[in-house]
Amino acid sequence: MKEKNLAGKVQQGLRVFFPEEEIYARSWPWQHQVMGFAFLFALFCILGYFIPANGFVAFDWVHFFSRGHIPPFYPPWDAWAVRWLTWPVFFGLSMAAISISIIKRSRHAVSGIAASLTLPVFWAMFLGQLEGLVVLGLLGLPWLTPLALLKPQVSLFAFGARRNYVLAALLWVSISLILWPGWPLRMLATNHYYAEGRYPQDISLGLRGALLAVPMMWFSRGDMDMLMVSGAFMTLHLLPYNMLPFVPAVARLKPEVAVVLAALSWLPLLSNWMGKEGWWLGWIFAAGLWGALAQQRYFQVRVSEAKAPRPTVNKHP
Repeated sequence: MKEKNLAGKVQQGLRVFFPEEEIYARSWPWQHQVMGFAFLFALFCILGYFIPANGFVAFDWVHFFSRGHIPPFYPPWDAWAVRWLTWPVFFGLSMAAISISIIKRSRHAVSGIAASLTLPVFWAMFLGQLEGLVVLGLLGLPWLTPLALLKPQVSLFAFGARRNYVLAALLWVSISLILWPGWPLRMLATNHYYAEGRYPQDISLGLRGALLAVPMMWFSRGDMDMLMVSGAFMTLHLLPYNMLPFVPAVARLKPEVAVVLAALSWLPLLSNWMGKEGWWLGWIFAAGLWGALAQQRYFQVRVSEAKAPRPTVNKHP
């Protein structure tokens, strides 16, 4: 009996840290998801043949990833992940993953379209960066953990949503440290590899941001999207397009809110007129998204419960 009581208390304690929060607007059988992904992959793969990867479009893909030249501060298994990909296949996988992630979360067609039209989506795909493959990894957690951690500065925090995700991350990181010792130290030294040091587009707050991130994560428990937004506030390296893994969460919001946030996501482009300070406007999008999700989670639910009709009690048998 004591063992059962102890096990029950442990389960209750774990539910505090890992509550079951539903982030998807619809539940698809996995077979339908696979079929939908395959269709979108084929569609975007064909489209990729007509998008010129000429070094202006897909600069990072052409000059780095397609040649196997992975920057030293990237996780070492990135070279393995992109080794056999062509530009159309890479584009098809990335866009299909982004599309499925948005569709699963979308509460309204307008909200889904708004999420698709955000700056991080266009910027990451214009550069040929790996965030789309990270989104694919997040779709397939815990089985696609290595993909989800191709660029872990934001996606790492998604693993805090479920106990099995945490275990999968710990297992993969342990294996990776055996295969490639010391890689996290190289990744943390991002700003020391180039003469210019910190990128002007780098808007990371670093450990100072933990003052915001830690309480935000407490209120984000069980929600993959909210946890990633929260973690972004204390990651050590963040460019605005690195926010792509949590961009599909825009589709979870009311259409009018989603449209406003999609517009706010483009504010970093004001750096063309404001200078490097303009890049920091990207935080308006991140903060607004977390606030909208928190309001929807904590306030709207309580309002709906308050408005729900109370059952009448018949006092006379």
